[in-house]
Amino acid sequence: MQNFFRSLRYLRPYRTRLAISIGCVIVIAGLWGGGLAMMLPATKALISPEGLHGWAYNAITQNMLGIRLVRRDMPATTGGELQKLSIIIDVVAVDDDGPAAQAGIKQGQWLIGLGEAGEYRLIRGDILADRLASMAGNGVVSLAVFDPNDPDRSDIKLYDVHPAKVGFSTRAFRWMTSVLPKPHNFRDRFKVLLWLFALTLAMTWLRNILRFFQEYLVQTAVFSGIRDLRCQNYGVVLRLPMTFYSSHGTTDTMSRFLADMGELSRGQVTLFGKTMVEPAKALAALGAALLCSWQVTLLALIAGPPAFVLIHQFGKVMKRASKRALESHALLIRSLDETLTGLRVIKAYTMESAERKRFYRVNRRLIKQQRRMARIDSATSPSVEALGITAALAAGGMAGWWVFNDQMDSARFLAMMVCLGAMFDPVRKLAKVATRFQRAEAAATRVFELHDQPQEVRIPNAPDLPPHRESIEFRDVSLRYPSAETDAVADVNLTIHHGETLAIVGPNGCGKTTLVSLLPRLLEPTGGHILIDGQEIATVSLRSLRKQIGLVTQDTILFYATIGENIAYGLRRPDEAAVLAAAKRAYVDEFVRDLPDGYDTMVGEHGATLSGGQRQRIAIARAILRDPAIMIFDEATSQIDANSEHRIHQAMEDFTRGRTTIMIAHRFATIMSADRIVAMDAGRIIDVGSHEELMQRCSLYAHLYRTQFEDTGGPAS
Repeated sequence: MQNFFRSLRYLRPYRTRLAISIGCVIVIAGLWGGGLAMMLPATKALISPEGLHGWAYNAITQNMLGIRLVRRDMPATTGGELQKLSIIIDVVAVDDDGPAAQAGIKQGQWLIGLGEAGEYRLIRGDILADRLASMAGNGVVSLAVFDPNDPDRSDIKLYDVHPAKVGFSTRAFRWMTSVLPKPHNFRDRFKVLLWLFALTLAMTWLRNILRFFQEYLVQTAVFSGIRDLRCQNYGVVLRLPMTFYSSHGTTDTMSRFLADMGELSRGQVTLFGKTMVEPAKALAALGAALLCSWQVTLLALIAGPPAFVLIHQFGKVMKRASKRALESHALLIRSLDETLTGLRVIKAYTMESAERKRFYRVNRRLIKQQRRMARIDSATSPSVEALGITAALAAGGMAGWWVFNDQMDSARFLAMMVCLGAMFDPVRKLAKVATRFQRAEAAATRVFELHDQPQEVRIPNAPDLPPHRESIEFRDVSLRYPSAETDAVADVNLTIHHGETLAIVGPNGCGKTTLVSLLPRLLEPTGGHILIDGQEIATVSLRSLRKQIGLVTQDTILFYATIGENIAYGLRRPDEAAVLAAAKRAYVDEFVRDLPDGYDTMVGEHGATLSGGQRQRIAIARAILRDPAIMIFDEATSQIDANSEHRIHQAMEDFTRGRTTIMIAHRFATIMSADRIVAMDAGRIIDVGSHEELMQRCSLYAHLYRTQFEDTGGPAS
């Protein structure tokens, strides 16, 4: 659970809400326990002959004297003056160190009245309990006691008892009893029962109102914390090196933001929701059960250790299944993304059936893991519930034995069973909580795997790179992608002078794009050094380096924004006139002027509403507006139509004048305008020179040149 608990630190800014919610939990638990505690008074008022008040008076008297009392009808065989009493109080148990034991009162004797000045007065049992309860804290009490086991059965003795000091709970109990009118018949007792029900209802409403606030505060705190974690991870994603995405892909990262974050938030809500409320309710129910009978309660708790072991085993299996399910979810997103992105190709090549089968395979893999999780989730609660009911019934059997042997009254037995049921219900719910935490831990592991990835090297307080004025130098530069067996770029040595236009040619996969990606540090070399004006780029501010470089790639990236916003991308406060000027130089204005909303036209997702050539012109306008010292064109004109290609080249030549320019191109019309040409193969530089020089001494270059013009029908050298 290390990663799950690690995620909780993002809740620290919202600890006030969580503290209030915990306060609500404490009150909820108290109200829950109070509601359960009302069960015993309610059953006493409903079914016990002594009624609520009689039970309360007996309870207070027992606390005062340290004895356990039972009211009984006077046996018909008793003669003498005791025959006047219809109800007597039987002492069924005496605490060893209690006040009654110290005075000499023994088990089996009857309390039949009160004494004063050596004389006694017989008092009926129900009235006597009332009198004794009202005398709590009044000093010495003289009790008239009769021993039915005395052979003469005629000896009534007086015992001076020093009652125990009445505690707060006893005083509160006595006050609450005095608030309710004492019933004189069953109709009055029914009214008392209604009062108890009304009090229970009020406590229930208050408990549920607090529960609403508790859950609302927890969820808003968790959602805010997950938002902060998601934003921090988004910052991490922006700073990850490009090699991470070449090996992991983008859809797995997206899944960590969506499915994994959702699972993690549900785990946190569960922690501060059910995990706070249900244990508190269970403890409150446990307290009420202990008040009824601590022996029976301890017997019921024997189900605890087996249930813990069972939940722990279920949780381990759930964690593994959940991690695999999240990975399968990422594959599902990948399959869906590839299908929607390449839908035109799928339709054109009639691959709908094959793609459907591939999607079904991924979907079946996901459902397999979800079924496994469902089996575990479905088995956890019934298993724990069965253990709990087994223990509760065992405890109930013992309590029933005591009832039949006059060691527990039936009302206490009923209240006891209700408390045990109320105690095991939260435990049953907590069984699902354990598996929920394991699912959240699996999600947290994947989230923090992304969070802990090595990021782009950024030196704190690194100096800014001065404006480029002299040269760019590659010294023994090599790069090998993770898990690759060979270098993508190997031992490259190259110097590019300021203001020079350099073209790089070579077959596909020879390392051209990898090489130019090293300059803005989109990739980090695994060997060698890259210097601009003699200063190594790894030692300067990354922001200052990239601000001097303009990049136009073959795969044009446009964002879901207006055309004007896409051109101005990368500038915080773009000037409208400058945006318009850049658009005109890149011939964007030619097609934008005919649009109803002009530069405020939304380009659609990935620029889907524009043609490939239009998207490329916008990308070139974006680079022109940036006004960089170094320009990189990676197949920048590959999607430009022939009609506008010449004008685009003119604009590029005008814009790149006085700037260091690196071009990757397959079209030799673009390559031949360069000052120098670099021929690459298998990650290495084969030759460097002008077009004429390379045609004479570089067989690879000559082959590429002849192949292109033979394919296009153009002239060959």
